[in-house]
Amino acid sequence: MKKFLNIVYWIVMIGVSLPILIFIVFMGVISYCNYSNEIDFDIKSATITHKEGKYLYRLYLEDDSLGDSYHIKLKEGHEAAKKISLTSVDTNYIITDWREEQFSKITLHPNRMYRIENHSHGSRGIGTVAFMTDSLGKPACIMPYE
Repeated sequence: MKKFLNIVYWIVMIGVSLPILIFIVFMGVISYCNYSNEIDFDIKSATITHKEGKYLYRLYLEDDSLGDSYHIKLKEGHEAAKKISLTSVDTNYIITDWREEQFSKITLHPNRMYRIENHSHGSRGIGTVAFMTDSLGKPACIMPYE
């Protein structure tokens, strides 16, 4: 009889615990998938931020004419930032071009359109913003990008 009650007890406990566990996992997945890679770009400070205040780990910057491209990625073992300035990239990040050559800073050319892509959170869609530079190579205006 004691063995039978023990079995019934565990069946009831599993029956009650399983839906709660499934609910907790489901809510965790929902909250994990609840943000994107969307970014904002501030023209005045040339600063990139995540629209939802998340950390930035990996960005691509590409111009439309010469095909110059930069990959900005967090150094291994370093802390990610919530904003990255194109004029003075944090030393926690590595800047490389398409040839994997490292740079200490990004040079924006005059009268070009640049596209910034955020690839920080891999399973999300890519967040993209485009901007034009003026005759001095400074960000001048945000461009529509599709």
